[in-house]
Amino acid sequence: MTSGPEILTPAPEFDYHHSMNSLNKNGLIFIAGPPCSGKSTTGKLLALKLGLPFHDLDTLIEEAAAMSIPCIFSRLGEEEFRRLESDTLDSLLSTDERIVLALGGGCLLENSNLPAVRNKGILITLTASNDVLLKRKKIQKGNRPLAMNDKAFIELLKKRNEHYNSLPNRIDTSGITPEEAVLEIITILGSGPAP
Repeated sequence: MTSGPEILTPAPEFDYHHSMNSLNKNGLIFIAGPPCSGKSTTGKLLALKLGLPFHDLDTLIEEAAAMSIPCIFSRLGEEEFRRLESDTLDSLLSTDERIVLALGGGCLLENSNLPAVRNKGILITLTASNDVLLKRKKIQKGNRPLAMNDKAFIELLKKRNEHYNSLPNRIDTSGITPEEAVLEIITILGSGPAP
């Protein structure tokens, strides 16, 4: 049984239609970035501001597979997880629904996913310093199959650093709140973000 998207009501002071006019294609907003950069928290708040459904790709994968992501990795392997991830993303991209979607940290490393996302909507990239990401990881619950300890987490960040730096519309969340990140995203949307 799936829980479905979280449908959120926009704040009255926000000009929803003006902002949505600035979005290309079908108006999908994708939130990318490294683990612990604030994608899910910020995505939920942004969806609330815009009055759009919010989805977390990792949650949708878990619902489709009927098991947690650590279980998928341990039972099926990373290759199968990436296939599930791409298939789940493809199913969302095939609809005309306007949504805010938080992507997994490695989702856009798959060859076909990045161009598909950039063709379908707006990509926002959240970043933070490695020190900040590590601190957040220590206080967050849950297992990360590719970063089971601090050393593995830092190595993962270093390995993907060039990838994250190549993505558009970057916002450094190191010293700002999720609410402040949402305001920066709204500014980007209003000024014509890079696709």
